[in-house]
Amino acid sequence: RFQGSIQGVQVQILLDSGSSDNFLQPRIANCLKLPIQAAESFKVLVGNGNSLTAEGFVENLQVHVQGHTLQLPVYLLPVTGADLVLGATWLATLGAHIADFSNLSLKFYLGDKFVTLHGDKPSLPSPAQFHHIRRLSQTQSIAEYYAIQLHNLSPTNSEPDLSLLPCELQTLLSNFADVFATPKGLPPPRLQDHAIPLMDDSNLVKVRPYRYPHSQKSQIEAMVQEMLQEGIIQPSSSPFSSPVLLIRKKDGSWRFCTDYRALNAITVKDSFPIPTVDELLDELYGATHFS
Repeated sequence: RFQGSIQGVQVQILLDSGSSDNFLQPRIANCLKLPIQAAESFKVLVGNGNSLTAEGFVENLQVHVQGHTLQLPVYLLPVTGADLVLGATWLATLGAHIADFSNLSLKFYLGDKFVTLHGDKPSLPSPAQFHHIRRLSQTQSIAEYYAIQLHNLSPTNSEPDLSLLPCELQTLLSNFADVFATPKGLPPPRLQDHAIPLMDDSNLVKVRPYRYPHSQKSQIEAMVQEMLQEGIIQPSSSPFSSPVLLIRKKDGSWRFCTDYRALNAITVKDSFPIPTVDELLDELYGATHFS
C-alpha cells in the first residue's frame, strides 16, 4: 500500500497480486471527470465475500507515484479500503520484478529505467477531527463507521435490599434464612450415604483432560477455587479421573460440568419397576395441588 496522485488528487493505492484486474473507485473517476467507456458488465468477488459489479472502464489512467508516472487501464469498481487497486493485470506488464515484503518495496523496470516503489509503513491510528470524518463520509471514502458513546455506570449492589419486600415476605425470609442461604460445604451425613457400585473386573476410569480454549482457562481456575473455598470439592489423589468442561448457559454464563460417561459405563445399574399409567392416574384422583 502506498500513496499516489491522479491529476493532483491524492489517492490510496493497494498492490494486490490476488486481484485479477486493476480497479478504481467510481467516485474518483466522477470527481475528476475521467473519460469513462462502457464495458461489458461482470461480477467481482472481493475479499469480504461480497460480489460487486464493474461500472465502466478507463482505458489509459495516468497515476503519479513517488516521482514516476504509471499508465494503466482500470475498471470502475466500488471497492473499500483503497482508491486504486493494482492487480495481476498490471504486474504482468512489469515482466520480472522483485517484491520484498519485509521492506515493503517493489522493484521493476519501467522502460529502460529501474524503479523502486516503497510501501507505507504501518502506523498507529490517530484521532480524527469531526470535519475530516464528515468530508470522508460525503465523498464515500469510509466503508463503515460507528458512533460510540461513553456512559458513567454507577456501581450495582450485589446484595438485595430486603426492605423493599413486603413485610410478610421479609418475615418468611428471616425465619427460614438457613433454607435460602447459599450452601457451604457438603450435606451432612445421612442414613444412606451415596456409593457407586462398579461391575466386577472393571478397570479404573482414567480419562485424560479435554483440551479447552485458552480463554476458558481463567474461568475454570476461578470456579475450581470457589468450590474449594466453599468445601464442595477437595484435593484428591484418587486413581479415578474424569475430564471437566464448560457449557454455556442461556444467560451467557458458564456451567461447570464433569464428563462421567466412562464411569457410568462400568456402573451397576439400578432396576426400578415402572408402575402402570392407570395406577398413576388413580393415585392422582382428587388431588388439587401438584409440585
